[in-house]
Amino acid sequence: MATFKIGTTFARNSQWHQDEINLVANIESQINRMFPTGNNLLINTTWFGPQFDNGEYIKLSKFRNVDRLFFLASVDPVMLNREQLDTISLQLGVDETYYIGNFDTDQQFTFIATLLPKYFQNYSENDLLLQDPKWNYITYNRKPRSHRIEFIDKLISTGLGKNGVITLGNQYTLDEQIKDYAIGNWGMANDYGIPHDIHSLGRMDIWQHHFLTIVGETEFNPWDNMFITEKTWKPIIGLRPFLINGQTKIYKYLRDNGFKTFTHYFDVELEDVKEFQVHDRIIDALKSLSNKNLIGMYSDMLPDLRHNRARFFEFVKEQKIKIDNLWTNTIL
Repeated sequence: MATFKIGTTFARNSQWHQDEINLVANIESQINRMFPTGNNLLINTTWFGPQFDNGEYIKLSKFRNVDRLFFLASVDPVMLNREQLDTISLQLGVDETYYIGNFDTDQQFTFIATLLPKYFQNYSENDLLLQDPKWNYITYNRKPRSHRIEFIDKLISTGLGKNGVITLGNQYTLDEQIKDYAIGNWGMANDYGIPHDIHSLGRMDIWQHHFLTIVGETEFNPWDNMFITEKTWKPIIGLRPFLINGQTKIYKYLRDNGFKTFTHYFDVELEDVKEFQVHDRIIDALKSLSNKNLIGMYSDMLPDLRHNRARFFEFVKEQKIKIDNLWTNTIL
């Protein structure tokens, strides 16, 4: 029996570098215990694909007669489409293929959530509670992905831009610098004009005075595997209702895992919609806030917001158990 590995991890200057290495080692150990015969190949899909010039993808040509193939996606979305994944399985002639982590499978887990308690800035409840709402919403968007650009363009064109705080790549920024954030930037360059702030809620003079967070998630298309980042967990940690500019299946996933969602507060369908309708529906929801008592709404939501924050730390423990028991179903 042998288990071979292909793939790279986040760079050494990443706060998550060692965490990802430990995860890969954990999963390799589980594979060896669960599948002790034959040849196994574990591919870590971080920066893995023909589009990356790091030498990992071409290593596939060295392998033949693989019995089992394991794709792992943990800190990034899957960078290969289903056709590419299937082609790799066929080329290797594998008998079994497993999809672990950020895949819509039985071995799905949300690794990023497990990292946040380790690195996230500590806040008291008083730090987080809504105070004198100056802005109806915030929507923070570092990388200018197409679904974020489209949403922000529509938002600005409706005149709703003045009601919230918007960031988007180099186009809309808060003039922040990496040095303004002691937490969460991993030494990365300020390459989009916005600090790569993963482990905090940003400026508290904004957070404390906004009502609704519009999450600009990384993935948008409903047919892609679900990928949940710190962007979704931030309003949950930070006691805020949220709507998602991204994969709407995240709402159901959160409810299935014991979280409260807030789409029912708006007289517009926000979940059972086609992808091309998502932006217009969120904008309709934002329009409805113009004549609402935000403090009253927030007070009504507060028990659920507190529940979500407490539930997050329980969920993290459950995800860690799931990661450690991928084929034994030992879940709380």
